[in-house]
Amino acid sequence: MESPTTETDDGVMAGMSYVLKEEELLAQVWNNSDRIEHERSARDAIERLGRVRQLVEEVRTQADSIWERFITLTLERLLSQQLREFLDQIDLEIMNLSQQMVEADCEIDRVRARVKERRRVLSEKIAILEPMAHRTSTQTHLNMMLARVEGLEAYLLGKKDVAPESYNFHYKRHTTLPGDLLYIRVRLLTTRVAIEASTRSKQLSELDAELAALVPEADRNKAELVTLITRIECMSELSRYWLAYLNIASEGKVEPKINSESVDVEPKINSESVDNESI
Repeated sequence: MESPTTETDDGVMAGMSYVLKEEELLAQVWNNSDRIEHERSARDAIERLGRVRQLVEEVRTQADSIWERFITLTLERLLSQQLREFLDQIDLEIMNLSQQMVEADCEIDRVRARVKERRRVLSEKIAILEPMAHRTSTQTHLNMMLARVEGLEAYLLGKKDVAPESYNFHYKRHTTLPGDLLYIRVRLLTTRVAIEASTRSKQLSELDAELAALVPEADRNKAELVTLITRIECMSELSRYWLAYLNIASEGKVEPKINSESVDVEPKINSESVDNESI
């Protein structure tokens, strides 16, 4: 049967192995490559969102122009018998504008998907860091290390004016200096891992908040596009109604075809009647 000292030393060595694994995991969770990739992805999302904002503004300006001309010039073109040409030009502009709207809408969806993916990555890393940060209490570790240092000091210096349990604990264990130093080192390393994990988790949470701030702007652009699309669809519907009106009006103006058989001609002179009259 192993002695308490051996069991304790084995526990300390196991703790050291555990700390080394956590340090390695901590280094892998958010390394320099991850940071560079996140910065590149976040910068790309911001730039894309800026281009989307500019595209939506251009689309809005064009839509306002088309709408103003449509509602002010339709009757004028109707009276001047140029409505069909006017509507054809409006439809062409609407088609081009619709294509730009589709491109802007797809770009917004791509930006939102990229932001969502980056937030998912950050969330996974935070989920790894938080248990490391809260697995052990820093205050508890400090108290444990302080008690060990006090007991070690009492044992080495032969002090009797310390808590009896601390002195007796070390005396009964036949404490050696290397073992206690290793214990303190493990506790310090564990505390450092917890502090670094907590700090890094906070940093990643701040990065996640920055990405989350991009989502409302993307939603605003999306909502503005929906309004513009509704206006464009309204103009398209009105244009179809006007074209239908022109078709009906043009059909009503078609002159009926003249049937040559139904046209009255001058009656032929009856030769017999003429002869009778002459007689």
